[in-house]
Amino acid sequence: MQVVQTLESVSLNTDDFLMFRYFQDLIRKNFSKVVGNKNKTLSFFVENEIPQRRYFLKLVNHKYKKDTGNDIDNLAFAHYKTFKLNLAQTNALKSVIFAKIGFSQKNILITLSSNEKIFALYLEQYFKNHKSSYDEKNRIFSVEYKNDVTLNLLEILASVNEHLKYCIDFTINETQLLEFRNKMKNQTNMNWKFNALAKLFENYFQTLGCNNSDDFTTIRQNYLNLVKIYHPDRHQGKSKIEQAYCREEFEKIQLAYESLKSLYKNNN
Repeated sequence: MQVVQTLESVSLNTDDFLMFRYFQDLIRKNFSKVVGNKNKTLSFFVENEIPQRRYFLKLVNHKYKKDTGNDIDNLAFAHYKTFKLNLAQTNALKSVIFAKIGFSQKNILITLSSNEKIFALYLEQYFKNHKSSYDEKNRIFSVEYKNDVTLNLLEILASVNEHLKYCIDFTINETQLLEFRNKMKNQTNMNWKFNALAKLFENYFQTLGCNNSDDFTTIRQNYLNLVKIYHPDRHQGKSKIEQAYCREEFEKIQLAYESLKSLYKNNN
């Protein structure tokens, strides 16, 4: 359903025959100055019909919001206008959205020409099992790259110009797509190498109370906390056994930290 307003009229266009008949019956039963045929109906303004005209517009808005998720703009004084009801041919009313595809860091950005929440929800479902978000203010749908499947899905999406009730005009820079694909491939290879090396350093992660999935900030923080606990200067008044134990733990912590520090440095 589409609602188009001019200074003189409010046009309700639909390709749903049952909806067309529903509104057509309402117009014929409630308004006196009506003309039309089987595919088009017009209702002209009559002064003493203002209450039912306002009520009719509320019904139209209710149906429109249910269909699109949005309210119709500028209905406050629309009851003074001519109502036009049109039954269009199937698929003649698809809204056109221009969608520009770009890339930033690990994210694919799809910038929409209009704030279509329904289409944004469709994209969220399309990229299921991916981390995604929609910025309504800037009309940007963002999906985080996961693996080769992500880009395969993107290419399939952009190759089809009809989704839901929309005609989508996708714009994508092939050079930028290739650069992003290569960048993510290289990053994946680096991550694989890092994970392989991290398994060899498993004891060092355990010594610092960390996992091989932790970032270096977590590694460093755990190291500083443990150093405060086991530093020899803090245990000078204790027995030789306790001092020896703390010194040994302190040396293990130092070795683990320096080893992991090198690992993270070489993989950044």
